[in-house]
Amino acid sequence: MGAGLLDQVVIAAANSANTLLGGILLPKGRFGALALALAVGYFATCLNRAIVGDVLLALASRFDGEPRARLVRDGLATALCSGLITTVVFVALWALSPSRGEIDLHQLVWLAPFMVPIMLHDTARGDYLAARRPDKALGIGLVWAGTQSVAVVVMILTHTAGAGGLLTAWGLGATAGATVYLVRERRLPWRGSPRAWLAETRHLSGWFTVTAIVAQVQVLAISFIVAGRLSRIDLANLRFVQTVELQPVQNLITALQNLLVPRASRDAAEGGPALRRRTRQLVTAFAVLGTLLVLTVWPVVSFVLVHTHKFAEAAPLALPIALQCAVYLLQVPFTAALRGMHRARLLFVQYVAFAVVSLSGLTVGAGYAGLHGAAWGLLTGSTASLICMAALYAFALRSVRPPARAVPRDLPADVPLDATQPAARYS
Repeated sequence: MGAGLLDQVVIAAANSANTLLGGILLPKGRFGALALALAVGYFATCLNRAIVGDVLLALASRFDGEPRARLVRDGLATALCSGLITTVVFVALWALSPSRGEIDLHQLVWLAPFMVPIMLHDTARGDYLAARRPDKALGIGLVWAGTQSVAVVVMILTHTAGAGGLLTAWGLGATAGATVYLVRERRLPWRGSPRAWLAETRHLSGWFTVTAIVAQVQVLAISFIVAGRLSRIDLANLRFVQTVELQPVQNLITALQNLLVPRASRDAAEGGPALRRRTRQLVTAFAVLGTLLVLTVWPVVSFVLVHTHKFAEAAPLALPIALQCAVYLLQVPFTAALRGMHRARLLFVQYVAFAVVSLSGLTVGAGYAGLHGAAWGLLTGSTASLICMAALYAFALRSVRPPARAVPRDLPADVPLDATQPAARYS
């Protein structure tokens, strides 16, 4: 459990380092272009994870020997194809996108050479976690983070840090981690069959995968709407404050979901009263945690931003984004309960409602009050999502009944009854 959580922390740190260092080292205009390129890169990576990584985690853990080895081979081959297709698309976007304007996609050319190793590394983590070897997943994660850190330090010392350099450092880290995995496990990704993978796993590519896609489309749309309706400077301000405030909370939420969903699944199997009682307790605890977070993080982040001068104009964003963090925390008990009840379709409905309301709020808020209004519009979407989530939880709870045969009492509480979980959102 500890290695798995630490692995997640390491990968999250490697990803967030791009945005954080870009905000510190680059002028705002160039940082805005970097943030847009990263949004597109994360979108492609999360699509590959929904198709390969999450499915591998849910399915490969049930097999041993040759059946499992075949699944991993086919999954790696699918990730290889995803990376190659993404590389071609990124080069085309770089070549065809306008040279002027607020939506600047030219930084994608720096990501294009590394999309194959980025997706292979993500699939490799799925392989290790499915095999219950989080220590090895942590190992290749540390290789990624270490390589990336060395490259960044070299750029800073030689005064050559730029958007392209930060993206290259990220890609080099993924390449090193993927190479260690392929050599150590003696994997050749081209030996598998993407067609066989899609045929065999299509039953797992349903609601959870669609939910992940909706979430990532929503994240990508935010970047394009802010850059298009406002400016790259505004996108830089928004993404920097989100990286400081919201992304650590999202990482915490993902870790908490990994702990709470197995327990919620067991409670749901035993009947509604246990699940209802635990969810009520968790809602109270997370309401207190969210309140404390707003009261501490908001003034601290606002004070620091004001005194950085570079991001002083982004200081008013600290309050709505801190409130958004609290709302996301309050959603955790309801999300865990719905996953524990295996109500994937309801989760999809909730994500669609969240995407529609948040993007509408973002657009309207940006039109009336610029970036400050856009941030409050996103908070409106998050609040509507919380209300929808609570209503869907209450609806789903009505259909939970005690089973005819009770769950064995000797079953460990941390054994998940359903390994399929949708990806966390970052918006």
